[in-house]
Amino acid sequence: MRWCAAGAVVSVLVLAACAEVDVGSAGPLTSEQKKSLHLASVSAETTRDVIMDSQALDRIVKRITAAIMADAPQVFASTPGAPPALIMKLVFTDYDNGDRASRRERRNIGTTRIEANVLFIDENGRTVAREQVATRFGSGGDVGLTTSILNVEADFEMAVARLVR
Repeated sequence: MRWCAAGAVVSVLVLAACAEVDVGSAGPLTSEQKKSLHLASVSAETTRDVIMDSQALDRIVKRITAAIMADAPQVFASTPGAPPALIMKLVFTDYDNGDRASRRERRNIGTTRIEANVLFIDENGRTVAREQVATRFGSGGDVGLTTSILNVEADFEMAVARLVR
């Protein structure tokens, strides 16, 4: 019972910390912006209606940072005379592992969805670029039963990391 209460408190705290983000009219990163891109950090939050625990947010941020470091280490490198570093901020708009009970009971399609706005924010707090990334998985039978949100997270993280290449 204590674990349930602790989980509920964590969920409430995560939701309370979430904010709506005004992205204005920012579009995707241009090829020129990608060439000179320098990131200070990667962060994540959810919109008010998305339930996602802090461990999932931390796990995704760490794996996206690691993927960028592996594929494009210069993005985090400090270069003299380079434009100021941006913050990559993920704002999750959907994070759903589907209805596991009905998947097991009926062996039907279990739909797993992860969607986020990926914002590139300058030192003044202005959103200079915005991308949307969505990963969905749906399948029935044994594949649907054995696929978890962690599998879909890996595809999502790679899609986000590719934005800076």
